[in-house]
Amino acid sequence: MAEAKNVQSNVFQELDLDQLEVNVIESLCFNCGKNGTTRLLLTRIPFYKELVISSFECPHCNFQNNQLDPAIEIKTQGVRMTLKVENKEDLDRYVITTDYTSIQIIDLDFEIPPMSQRSQVTTVEGILSKTVTNLSEQKKLIEQTHPDLASKMDVVINGLIGIINLSNPVPMVFEDATGNVFVSNPMAPLNDPRMQTEVFTRDSAQNEMIGLSAENNSESIIKPLGSFNDSSVNNMNDEIVQFSNPCPNCQAICETNMKVTDIPYFKQVVIMATTCEECGYRTNEVKPGGGVEKQGVRISVKVSSPEDLNRDILKSETCCLRIPQLDFEAGALSLSGRFTTIEGLLTSLYEQLKDTATAFYGGDSNSGDVLDKTNKFLEKLTNIKTCKMPVDIILEDPAGNSYIQSLTPPDLDPKLTISKFDRTDEQNEELGLTDMKVEGYE
Repeated sequence: MAEAKNVQSNVFQELDLDQLEVNVIESLCFNCGKNGTTRLLLTRIPFYKELVISSFECPHCNFQNNQLDPAIEIKTQGVRMTLKVENKEDLDRYVITTDYTSIQIIDLDFEIPPMSQRSQVTTVEGILSKTVTNLSEQKKLIEQTHPDLASKMDVVINGLIGIINLSNPVPMVFEDATGNVFVSNPMAPLNDPRMQTEVFTRDSAQNEMIGLSAENNSESIIKPLGSFNDSSVNNMNDEIVQFSNPCPNCQAICETNMKVTDIPYFKQVVIMATTCEECGYRTNEVKPGGGVEKQGVRISVKVSSPEDLNRDILKSETCCLRIPQLDFEAGALSLSGRFTTIEGLLTSLYEQLKDTATAFYGGDSNSGDVLDKTNKFLEKLTNIKTCKMPVDIILEDPAGNSYIQSLTPPDLDPKLTISKFDRTDEQNEELGLTDMKVEGYE
């Protein structure tokens, strides 16, 4: 089994043009039936993990086909990204889609459904231009036999051209049930003013579409590690519970260990660790217990010493991070939920921004402005981690499930400020509370 894991980890190569190895395979041409050549490249791109890039060429009929397939884990929730296309920067944004990505332009009543196109790395303008070309070709085929439908297609084509020409700015919605769609941020590392990102829970049809059938979920079996008696059932803090469920990466049945523990001056949290013996996938998660609080919480801590950097921090999946001195804000999805230290959170932020800038803004075809701004921001993060630049770290969590460790009782900590706030209607909607019935549901 150890050998299998080593093979798995070495299959995908880092994106180094001087070191990459391409596998050449003789394969059948579906256009003429003769043999052509397929070139396969298994590589790893920062921020987008592993990819399988294939290129087919037939010397007999000159047929060519290029394809990109992600070899990444399926996230626990889907992602919906809404972009308002207003200027040339928006048209030049990089977009990475999977087979399960749908693209909607609601103002035109138009949608590219999932499974209708292959995974690709492109730009917003590339998607629009390709769609215009495809629709124009289809319109030519039906304009004689179905003039009404051709007329409706013409309206959509003109609308798409208007978006490309920036004469008709409208929102574009990128939705992916696997949670792996990506749209670049030209304002990085600052918050994206024209992009709204939200997560959603997949329905049964979406789970079936991406291969997570109900049959796999029904195989989950909960069992305790060691013996369970009545007292241990009533006190989960004394037990580690283990249950089997499908691996998010390879779908093999793997084990997840779960432990409930108490954080002083906060609440109970659930620590979950998953390890897959088949593919080596590992993950650690910390989820707050007790559900959504009655009010949101805003926590501010002044970071100016090594003791501050060593404070424990629990950032939930609904929590935003702000650093006012850097004019920086990270949305709830940017760093996901995690239990770490302030230094660990800053390190994760540093690595993520560095990988993203290198992968998507470091090429010759890109403007150096974003890369320069990111490098200056990374230098400031380094100064914070070495205590050369005091800053305020602010967590704002509408669900009230985030926490920063206090070195004294919280009301006596001079560097820590905790305040409660009432959620807005929009925040209640995002948390799924608007339609939730909590009284008389029996």
